Amino acid sequence: MTNSRKAAVGHYHGHDHHDHDASDCRHPPGLTRNESLVWDVLNDNVDPLKAYEILDELKERGVRAPMTVYRALEGLEEKGIVHKLEGLNSYVLCKHAGPHDVQVFLVCETCASATEVEIEGVEAALRPVIRRAAFQLKTARLEARGLCAGCANPAPQP
Repeated sequence: MTNSRKAAVGHYHGHDHHDHDASDCRHPPGLTRNESLVWDVLNDNVDPLKAYEILDELKERGVRAPMTVYRALEGLEEKGIVHKLEGLNSYVLCKHAGPHDVQVFLVCETCASATEVEIEGVEAALRPVIRRAAFQLKTARLEARGLCAGCANPAPQP
């Protein structure tokens, strides 16, 4: 078991979490067996996970080789289903329903939680700069670091 908190309610479906039975959980279409296994682990965790944390959770399902996890993560990234948080060297499921080039995350420096947010102005400001530079954008990922609400205002201890 990793240090990450397990998802307490619902599962990822390309939209916000909601209550339902785990058997309702469906993988995105077109995943390989190993991509599905990795997706399951990420879907069941609230916090971002490192590749070796994913591997630890998959050992009971017969996955022993780190390269198996890294290849599955690479495939999930290429499909736009998973994002790598470079600052944490961890992975999270994408919360958007469709592919997007610009990703923005709020990363807590205390608890290592990461929340993907949509800020239309970031992409709108970036596009003209990219055009002027004749640059072909593959992806842009902004990781804003600070404190989440829970860490910035911790509950008083009894």
